[in-house]
Amino acid sequence: MNPGQIARMLAGFAAFFTIAQLPPFLMALQEAQDGRFATVAGFGASIAIGMAVASLLWFGGRNAGAEVFRKEAIAVAGVSWMLAGLLGAVPFQWSGLLPSATDAVFETVSGLTTTGASVLGSGDNPAVPDAPPSLLLWRALLHWIGGIGIILVFVALLPAMGVTGKNLLTSESVGVATESFQPRAIEKARVVALIYVTLTGACLLLLVGIGGFGWFDAVCHAFATLATGGFSTRVSIDQFGSLGAEVVLTVFMFLSGASFAFLAAHWRSGPQAITALLRSGEFRLYAVTTAALIGSCTLALVRADVPFGTALRLASFNGVSVLTSTGFATSDFQAWPTTCLLVLFAAMLVGGCAGSTAGGIKQIRLLVVLKLLGYTVRQFVRPRIVERIKIDEETLPAVVVSSVLAITMMWLLTIAAGAFVLSFDERLSFVGALTASASMVGNCGPALAQIDPASAAAALEGIAGSTTLASEPNIGPFGGYGGLTAWAKAVMTAQMLLGRLELLTLLALLSPSFWRR
Repeated sequence: MNPGQIARMLAGFAAFFTIAQLPPFLMALQEAQDGRFATVAGFGASIAIGMAVASLLWFGGRNAGAEVFRKEAIAVAGVSWMLAGLLGAVPFQWSGLLPSATDAVFETVSGLTTTGASVLGSGDNPAVPDAPPSLLLWRALLHWIGGIGIILVFVALLPAMGVTGKNLLTSESVGVATESFQPRAIEKARVVALIYVTLTGACLLLLVGIGGFGWFDAVCHAFATLATGGFSTRVSIDQFGSLGAEVVLTVFMFLSGASFAFLAAHWRSGPQAITALLRSGEFRLYAVTTAALIGSCTLALVRADVPFGTALRLASFNGVSVLTSTGFATSDFQAWPTTCLLVLFAAMLVGGCAGSTAGGIKQIRLLVVLKLLGYTVRQFVRPRIVERIKIDEETLPAVVVSSVLAITMMWLLTIAAGAFVLSFDERLSFVGALTASASMVGNCGPALAQIDPASAAAALEGIAGSTTLASEPNIGPFGGYGGLTAWAKAVMTAQMLLGRLELLTLLALLSPSFWRR
């Protein structure tokens, strides 16, 4: 272990993260000052604290050697997220938008982990539209930086520190340990960053040109969409009243759930890289899962007397949003038929592809599990069969299959354990505790609460949002987590970090053996 090198790398990250606050700080200087919020003071204090932290870390690691091994990389990957969660919370708290430190850290970590769960508009916190534009921009930037955008930082920093060939996706995208699914070079990380920036720009322009968004709303939603985050400048995307915007966001949410890492691994093939992606087993499963999700929700909504066109529109946008763990919503889907709720909960668990900004267990792990189940059935019928599990004609070693099963089981156990702990918040029902835990670990955002049946019809017709039972807070797509107890929000904050770091990174940091020489 090289603590000095870890400190030096974290110093560069803290400096970048502080500099990233300059755009919203400049916006705060220009915007009309609201007497309720001190945005200039909040960003000013945050920048000062960030630079002080960066200076102290740099001073502590100034004489460190250049060697960076696996432990150092894991430590930086884990600690940087925690450090960012604390530094990024300063503008929210010091500006007065979120006076509670727990709420400020929750909002920041939710942004960085691209979860999109918010405390605004719930508890004693102001609603999203009442927040100053500079802080809304900061929320969107947290999403964009916390997505694959954070790779830009390390692509610039690591070579300057003598570190080469480090894969920055592995801490976030532990899929199948093969060259096809885990790009291992800085060059490929640059390609991922280029794809990310290009798609962000395209989404931004289309939201303005087709969606009718203003530039500010377009920037915030483009950042949130490519990061599959879900922070919006309004309570619901439906409030924009733009079919064009919904189509653009649906398409880019789907693209953001595909594997950037796969494209980066095949980028030398040129246009054939896209063909290879379309033929890959994981993407095909992702496409089939998306189609099945939309089809089943559409059918269930039609059976609930929703017109077919409206049902397809609602199912497409909200279904893709949940599957890619983005969290945008145009309907309070808590009031949808039971079939839809079951399908959406399953989508919340599975998520998008490995190497994307989406959360969840990941499609590649689901594909491995399905192939293993098929093999088990065939072996039961023909006990002497000899067969290898393959992904895209590539044989998976037994150790890889075992690790996929282990991580999948760890994922489900983490959700179950989190639901058990959250159940001690007596305001949460069984459904609320379970779906909130799954949403936090899967970095999805909205959860499901028990609603008043009398409000279901109006919510299904889009007349109004549903009303939850008096004893339960609304943690659905039109609600927030501000009304929960402070300790419950602290548990959820830890769950978001666990999910974003694919469990193993954070669990390794908590292991005493990790810090031994």
